[in-house]
Amino acid sequence: MTVPSENRNIMKNLKREQDYSWDRPAYIPPRVNLTSYVGAKYLLERGQEYNVTWGEATGWLFGKGGLEFMLSGDTKLHAQQRQRMSKALYKDNWHQHIKDFYEQITLQLLHQKSFKIAGMNMVDITRDVGNLAHIHFAANVFSLPLKTDDNPHGIYSEEELYMVLSVIFICIFFDLDPATSFPLRHATRAVAQQLGKIVESNVKSVSMTGLISGIVDKLRENNNPLADYGVHMVRQLLNSGLKEDEVTWSQILPAAGAMVANQAQVFTQLLDYYLSEQGKQHLPAINKYAKMNTAEADDKILHYAMEGIRLNGTFGSYRESQIHDTINDNGREVRVKPGDKVFCSFVQANREPAHFPDPETVRLDRPLDTYLHYGHGPHACLGRDASQVALTAMLKVVGRLDNLRRAPGPAGELKKIPRPGGFCMYMRADHGSYSPFPTTMKVCWDGELPVLKK
Repeated sequence: MTVPSENRNIMKNLKREQDYSWDRPAYIPPRVNLTSYVGAKYLLERGQEYNVTWGEATGWLFGKGGLEFMLSGDTKLHAQQRQRMSKALYKDNWHQHIKDFYEQITLQLLHQKSFKIAGMNMVDITRDVGNLAHIHFAANVFSLPLKTDDNPHGIYSEEELYMVLSVIFICIFFDLDPATSFPLRHATRAVAQQLGKIVESNVKSVSMTGLISGIVDKLRENNNPLADYGVHMVRQLLNSGLKEDEVTWSQILPAAGAMVANQAQVFTQLLDYYLSEQGKQHLPAINKYAKMNTAEADDKILHYAMEGIRLNGTFGSYRESQIHDTINDNGREVRVKPGDKVFCSFVQANREPAHFPDPETVRLDRPLDTYLHYGHGPHACLGRDASQVALTAMLKVVGRLDNLRRAPGPAGELKKIPRPGGFCMYMRADHGSYSPFPTTMKVCWDGELPVLKK
């Protein structure tokens, strides 16, 4: 046993002093909770008075570039970073490109990952489709080193890249338990730095000019609907004035980490609702619209997706108060002071009759801008429009399967551990541990899959 000062000398000799805090233990006050729709919008609209809390974590994982990531702060620089990514993501015909890609990759994964048991079609719709579709999207958009049949020289398998990006998300947004924070942060930083060095080497090769650049581009050209992304998107970010390390650490890595696991869980959550006793009455209508292949039918499917997320999603957001304030939380006065961590839950807000009439009912006439699960204000999800297109395409492909249903027994259930406020954790397949994100849920259907277009 040693006193802290001596322990510090020991760690300094081991070159690990920087890994620890040497401050005396201090009381951590409880967070301030908001649960209403009006309270959530009030908090999220005021970026200067209520700052995001993720900057320290992104800085820890990605260094100076992480501190400059668009979600890491509320300064003019962070707003400019957001504009750069927006211009790179939303190109001409982006809607059709993303729609075509997600329809293609969802059907492709169904073909690759599905199997038959006693003549019954089955697939793990969470592990093998919902989670992996977004990995393929991120890899194509950001030119990540994903190993596939088309890219056999990639480095990460689908499952490996999903695990790396999901643990990055957890470290930035879900690092709430002081007892597990130390091992989580160090393990995440190790895998993030490993991936980042590979991505930075790729970005540097993309920044080459002349003959070598043309050869590199040809080797990495996407043969799918996202052909205008990948190396082209990296080059656009470089042309915006960013250096190679800035593109890597302030744009690509944190954006991919913030996107993949979060969007993957949404697909499982909405599908879980429509497979439940409350929601399965809507499956015939979803099946009908999915087979129509018209803009009007796709709009119906989009609204089904948004309603499924509203009724079964688990979303919320933290902010740190910079001011003394009193917030109206649907008639309840909530007082905050500088330094308070304020959490607004969207779970209860999504069921407020004043904003969602007939809150327990799926309605396809709700305005899209009333939904809160993409956030609100200056840090509203930049990829909201792309996400809505992607989820519509995925639900369209899966929803057109005839007699879609849960697999028999526990395999077809999404195992959850209830948490306060309508939130939950998800059991892993072996039930030996749990995760913030859905990990497994198997479904069945009748008939053959549609033919995969080449």
